[in-house]
Amino acid sequence: MDANEKKELKEKRKQERRELRKAKKLERKKYMEDTIDQNPLKFKEWFSLRGIRDELKNVHWPRGKELAVDAGVVLLFTIVLGVFFYASDAIIAFILKALGMN
Repeated sequence: MDANEKKELKEKRKQERRELRKAKKLERKKYMEDTIDQNPLKFKEWFSLRGIRDELKNVHWPRGKELAVDAGVVLLFTIVLGVFFYASDAIIAFILKALGMN
């Protein structure tokens, strides 16, 4: 197979991929249009205040005790990580000072 044939084959494959992508894009667009046409109320309901209100009802809102426990866990991890990074920095500074690099 010479260089010209390889180039033609490469161009042919490129064109096939372009056509395939275009066909898939049209298929997705048609699917969305069909979905909206079959049940337009469902699509509109999702973009309405009523749909938002319904979604907010599904949200789990934590109660006082649960909120306090979660806040305590966050605070504890913040303190632990702060101490860890402070200690790491102090150890590295001590080592560098001992080596005369700082």
